[in-house]
Amino acid sequence: MEIITSTDNKTVKHIGKLKQKKYRDEFGEFFIEGYKNVLDTCNAKPELVKHVVLSESAYAKDEIKRFFGKFDLTVLTDVLFSRLTETENAQGVLSVNTMPPPIFPAAKRCILLDRVRDPGNVGTILRTAVACEYDVVLNNCADMYSPKVVRSAMSAIVKSNVGINIAPRAIKDAGYELIVADMTGDNLFEAQCSQKYCIVIGNEADGVSESIRNEADRLLSVPQNNIESLNAAVAAAVMMYGLRYAGKQ
Repeated sequence: MEIITSTDNKTVKHIGKLKQKKYRDEFGEFFIEGYKNVLDTCNAKPELVKHVVLSESAYAKDEIKRFFGKFDLTVLTDVLFSRLTETENAQGVLSVNTMPPPIFPAAKRCILLDRVRDPGNVGTILRTAVACEYDVVLNNCADMYSPKVVRSAMSAIVKSNVGINIAPRAIKDAGYELIVADMTGDNLFEAQCSQKYCIVIGNEADGVSESIRNEADRLLSVPQNNIESLNAAVAAAVMMYGLRYAGKQ
């Protein structure tokens, strides 16, 4: 296996460009870092994996052999690999992946994020949505394929079903009850929800926009004491699990 040593290599340049949204959008590609995340992605959605990139040190490890013969491999010197990664825990492994096409929600449960801008929140909510079997709609949110969101979401970035910038009215017209998370709403744990519903989580600073609140079928809140508000990802997790299980849906 040839070891790439030059920053002028076309593959190295291509991966470097994927750190920027304009190139991710242009190429329809993004990358995932870390042995476990890459392996899980390869197992879950092998058709999305364009190639696996390894550091020279990682290539010498026995566990890396599970990628051999299944995916196109590129090996870089350790120094060159470290220049491409966004984290110290990449373990010498990353994959370049095709972006799956966005979808309209199809599950009986979905969650809409309204201008959630923190990448960590978006990634964490994607992971929780996969765990709870919710489809996701991202309206004017942090780019889901940015390295920070991908790190937070881990392999949920390819396992989640995501729609982009879908009007709440279209979601309601598809039969979803629109439930807005709001501190003035009824107690989540006393609520009964319909068979098909969509939770709305708002912007970290401003909450859910007034236009979406006006579309809401109802407001629900997470009961809390002696604190102004919950982190958006925490509130989303409580709402998703609460309505799925405590709400008996």
